[in-house]
Amino acid sequence: MSRSKIDVHAHFLSPTYRKALLDHGYTLPDGMPRIADWSVESHLAFMDSNGIAKSILSVSAPGTSITSDQNFNTSLARECNDYAANVKAQYPDRFGYFACLPLPDTAASIAEIERVLDGPSKADGVALFSNNAGTYMGDPILRPLLAELNARNAIVFLHPIAPHCGASRGCRDAEAAYLESSPLASVYPAPIFEYFFDSARSVLDMLMAGTACRFEDVRWIISHCGGVLPSLVDRVFLFMRFGQTFTTGRGSVPVTEQQIREVLARQLWFDLAGNPVPHLIDGLLKFTGKDHLLFGTDVPWTPFQVAGGIVTDMEQGLPRCVGEDSLDMIYRDNAEKLLSSRRNT
Repeated sequence: MSRSKIDVHAHFLSPTYRKALLDHGYTLPDGMPRIADWSVESHLAFMDSNGIAKSILSVSAPGTSITSDQNFNTSLARECNDYAANVKAQYPDRFGYFACLPLPDTAASIAEIERVLDGPSKADGVALFSNNAGTYMGDPILRPLLAELNARNAIVFLHPIAPHCGASRGCRDAEAAYLESSPLASVYPAPIFEYFFDSARSVLDMLMAGTACRFEDVRWIISHCGGVLPSLVDRVFLFMRFGQTFTTGRGSVPVTEQQIREVLARQLWFDLAGNPVPHLIDGLLKFTGKDHLLFGTDVPWTPFQVAGGIVTDMEQGLPRCVGEDSLDMIYRDNAEKLLSSRRNT
């Protein structure tokens, strides 16, 4: 019998969002073969079949900033958040949500943070992408937004997206922008490996730029075990031992190896979506604890039937990686503790 689980990496598509993707040329988002099918009913059926007590919904790539019209993007983000809040209100024991933000418009995004985290909708946190029109987490332009999240002790779900050069996204045909920005984009869909590279790029940027240290009350959930991050952390430490500092000319805060280790262990949680057993977990546990691992499925962009098979594989393989006594902690308890800490602030 499946153990009770909380899924922190689960997506939704409101009817309005799905139509917006189609209307603006996102028929193959980031090289995916199609726009995912989703409904509350199909999601609940998947949860019931796989022992998932609760799912925390979020909008996946390409997000809501899909045009050069920022007013449209802001309105679309609000619609998605209101839709998710309504689902949560209808099924409070089964669904939560991470709110999307209309980046790169920082002012509009701060206003949305105030609305969804301080208002009656009570989002469980916010979802950000590994880059926003080519802007990564260590960039100073994001500091006012991160300061707002820090003041609220907020949870940030960091989801990968294909790398994009800043001039291309939202300015012309979506497929052309994707092909121009991503190496090998014409050969392989971005989620196969570009997502893993971009997650690591974004997390390393916020670590090396001192952003995570500066905003120490933000709790981060990093998708897919951090992508290739476990393979690169020691590389960063090696350069630091050479005497390399990473001030980058962006007003960054100099950081030490010890500070980065503390951030990795204290402020970052990692979901297991994407069939990571055992190799990614082995690397991850070198610098974080089992108490910072979370269950995730990535439905419906990973189709429900496929995700069900991955859950089965995880149930069979995870005990060999972490031991039977850690399973409830990873499947449910860690997420429950993290999410309840947000509700209590």
